Amino acid sequence: MSRRHAFTLVELLVVIGIIALLVAILLPVLQKAKEAANAAICQSNQRQLAIGFITFAQDHKNALPGNFWDRANKDYEKSCWLLGQSDGQYIHGPQEGTLFKYVGRNRGVYRCPSLPDTLIGNRASSNGRFDYAAFLVFGGAKLNNIRNTSEFHYSNARIERRSTPLITEEEAEGGLNTYNMEGGHCNTDRIAHRHRGGGFYASIDASTHWFKEPLECDSWNWFSQAPSHKLVPLGHVPVPTWGWWNTQ
Repeated sequence: MSRRHAFTLVELLVVIGIIALLVAILLPVLQKAKEAANAAICQSNQRQLAIGFITFAQDHKNALPGNFWDRANKDYEKSCWLLGQSDGQYIHGPQEGTLFKYVGRNRGVYRCPSLPDTLIGNRASSNGRFDYAAFLVFGGAKLNNIRNTSEFHYSNARIERRSTPLITEEEAEGGLNTYNMEGGHCNTDRIAHRHRGGGFYASIDASTHWFKEPLECDSWNWFSQAPSHKLVPLGHVPVPTWGWWNTQ
């Protein structure tokens, strides 16, 4: 009679060790592939939002949508792109914003897939509604008044010319999931560092760009030439914002 051969303890330990080794090898590769896919989606989302901004402008005498401080505007079309005419609570975004219909009422376009939904205000994840912000100074700005290129001024005085940023993936801990959950990128707001140590932004022509903004920098390090030809920092917090850039 033949006897069934059972695995010995040593053989089982060898098999378990091989499986653990394979997992250790494959897991970083899978995580890297997942992050690459998330980064591509994040980049695509911002491109769609920027196209929505441009399409909105084509329907509104070449003027971009308003931003956070335009919520009190009696003309809905000049209110906030993200929160509309609401009281400013993040739960009104993005469905009440003036841009919503220009992106096919798709909530997913406003979210970065690399950010999980966790506790509101925890500084490390998404607020569950939106993960992108638009540069506040361009609320109501005429497209023809915005230059295609701007300057980023590093803390060591180096200046780099880059495509003018319109929408960016904002750092969650700087406002989007803390005390300032709204769609205006300004003041001490910073570009995220979650994709390869940097983040994406969509420019005024709807092209997207990866940028590693130094940790000591923020929106005040961005400068662009205004209609008057003077160089204006993009960190300003104009109240209200609609059309402010056109007067600079």
